[in-house]
Amino acid sequence: MTFVPPEQFVLTLPHGVSYAGVYFTDRHDRPLLLTSVHHPGEYQYAGGLLDPGEDPWACALRETAEEIGFVPASLDDAPRLLLLSFTPPEPPWPWKIGVTFDGGRLTDREIERITLDPAEHSGHAVRTVDDWSPIVGPRRLRTLRASLTARRTGRAEYLVSEPRIPGENG
Repeated sequence: MTFVPPEQFVLTLPHGVSYAGVYFTDRHDRPLLLTSVHHPGEYQYAGGLLDPGEDPWACALRETAEEIGFVPASLDDAPRLLLLSFTPPEPPWPWKIGVTFDGGRLTDREIERITLDPAEHSGHAVRTVDDWSPIVGPRRLRTLRASLTARRTGRAEYLVSEPRIPGENG
């Protein structure tokens, strides 16, 4: 094999997108989801795409502050990885790798304190996974179940997304 300088080799590698999110629940272990403005009918964890040079944990903290208006005390501890997700390319998007961290249980007061960025989210709710089931798409439901399992077992989960069905929400 011929040596190729890194600046040339890197150009031959597939490129993708990385994101980080935080799985929060209320004191009854009901997941918190935010309603997307950009994708009506889609519900999301607090989180987003990594900025250049940013690591996933820093992204999760930044996005949480931007999206719910503060960083809860539960994130003061060292990060706890719940989920690593891989989504194959879905043009125009390349592949995506996502990291979900455990945000712990929010107090009633913290949930009341949530102040959404209206440019990104139009609402938020906490519901049981069963109650979310008919509302969210199959991908988000798998993510919710995997996050809950990882929190309960203490072992991170790994998800590979099936190709999205046209018109399907996350």
